[in-house]
Amino acid sequence: MKFRVVSYAQVYILSFICITFYSCIATSNQILSLSEDIAQLKTEISSLKTEMSILKKNQAELNSKMAKLDSNLQVYTEKLEENKYKMSFLAQRMDDIHSSLTQRMDILSKQLPKVDTSILPLPTELFNMAYNDYSRGLYDLSIRGFKDYLERYPNSELAPKAYYYLSDSYFVKKQFNECLKIIDEFLTKYSKDELCPAMLYKKMQCFSSLGMEEQAKDVADYIMKTYPNSKEAENIRSSIE
Repeated sequence: MKFRVVSYAQVYILSFICITFYSCIATSNQILSLSEDIAQLKTEISSLKTEMSILKKNQAELNSKMAKLDSNLQVYTEKLEENKYKMSFLAQRMDDIHSSLTQRMDILSKQLPKVDTSILPLPTELFNMAYNDYSRGLYDLSIRGFKDYLERYPNSELAPKAYYYLSDSYFVKKQFNECLKIIDEFLTKYSKDELCPAMLYKKMQCFSSLGMEEQAKDVADYIMKTYPNSKEAENIRSSIE
């Protein structure tokens, strides 16, 4: 009976030792696995840091290229404006030369001793005279001057501007119907000109002054749709807000 008790105790102790031993082995395996996971995470973090460094470098290079592109675009824009001004000036000079030669040829062709040899003003001179009257508020004279200019030089470089100032002269005098006629004539002849948004805006103002609000709204909508980035469109949006 005593022998059996000792055997059970031994079995119990032996079982406890085995369990403890295997628990230690399991814990060691878990620690080893955890260490491997930590090493893997460190490797991944290192890789991510490398990729981030490359991305930052690429971003810096991209920012530098964008800044250079903006600078080049500004230069090209300035050159374009300069060339545009030079072309306009040359076109005006050509108008003057053409007019002068035409007048001189007419005088020479007549060959009469009592012929009236008075030479008409050059296109730019005639335009400037009308514009001076406009600038001084002499709108009756400016209307006469710009109409005379357009009759003599309808296809000249300054013709679109002559239409603009002629329409504005009528507008200031509150002759809105006459203003609308000039604007429509301009839009028919110069539908792609840079003054189109301004002329359309004046047309909208004429309609509004005449109490034709529906027509004015139609023109306003057309401006915002066709010329959304123009100052006229911005003025319309500001008035709505």
